[in-house]
Amino acid sequence: MTTLLRLYPAAYRREFGDEIAYAYREATRGAGAPARVREGADVAGHALRMRLGLGSTGRPGRLLAALAPFALVAIGASAAGWMGLMRYAMFAGQVGAGFLALVAGYLVMLFGASLALAGRWSAGSWAVLAGAALELVATTARMGIGGIGIQALFSTPMLILGPVLALALVAVACPPDLRPAPRIRTRAGAAAVLAWTLVLAGAVLTVPLVYPFTQLRFVVPVAAGLLLAGRPAFARLRTAPAVLLAGLPFVYFGATPGSLLPLALAVLLVLLLVTAAVVCVRRRRGARDPLVGA
Repeated sequence: MTTLLRLYPAAYRREFGDEIAYAYREATRGAGAPARVREGADVAGHALRMRLGLGSTGRPGRLLAALAPFALVAIGASAAGWMGLMRYAMFAGQVGAGFLALVAGYLVMLFGASLALAGRWSAGSWAVLAGAALELVATTARMGIGGIGIQALFSTPMLILGPVLALALVAVACPPDLRPAPRIRTRAGAAAVLAWTLVLAGAVLTVPLVYPFTQLRFVVPVAAGLLLAGRPAFARLRTAPAVLLAGLPFVYFGATPGSLLPLALAVLLVLLLVTAAVVCVRRRRGARDPLVGA
């Protein structure tokens, strides 16, 4: 526990360190290893938020809470899209340790996103971050330690992994008291979501598709993820910046690995800009007239 406490800022640790340690001991008293790991991850996430000033009472923390569900959906769809592209290498016989590590990372991200959206936020978001870290290690190993220069940093895999890591951190740093309420509260429901995710992953890796139907490997996970996030996630997008920050990752990943048609990307971008404008106008009208939207 001492190691976890050191993650907090010194002033915060001096003021609340004893309370945090007591709460951790009470939560893990007689608990097994999984519960201890889960509580430790929660403490580490809270320490990270305190380090970055991302508490639930400030605007940055509330913005993270609004963006987090969409970040997870975008990560899951990106992982599914990359798995769809990698199936060509799999059937071409180009399977090695590096390939298996990449596939494992994408699977962990996909399952982590589904688990978090199903209501197991802490375990799912940390799994997503672990999968992104595994992808970074595997990609670095494939490039070679000496190959990580300026050109490598701006290669396609690294340009994809950078946003994925940033989105994973958004999910992990989401304040616990602002996390979306679990829409699936039973273990059987969560197991059903994971089973569906397994079916989706198997279909992405094995079902052959011809362009433009390859876009389904990205579109279907996006639709499923947004359905799982539900209306409460959309209700939190109350400002134009929040709408843009929530939607731009889908445009970005829609190009690669989503393989969306240029026209589809253009339409998606226009719809995003129009939605942001509408939200901005409604917010200003509501500020002038409190009865608007009441």
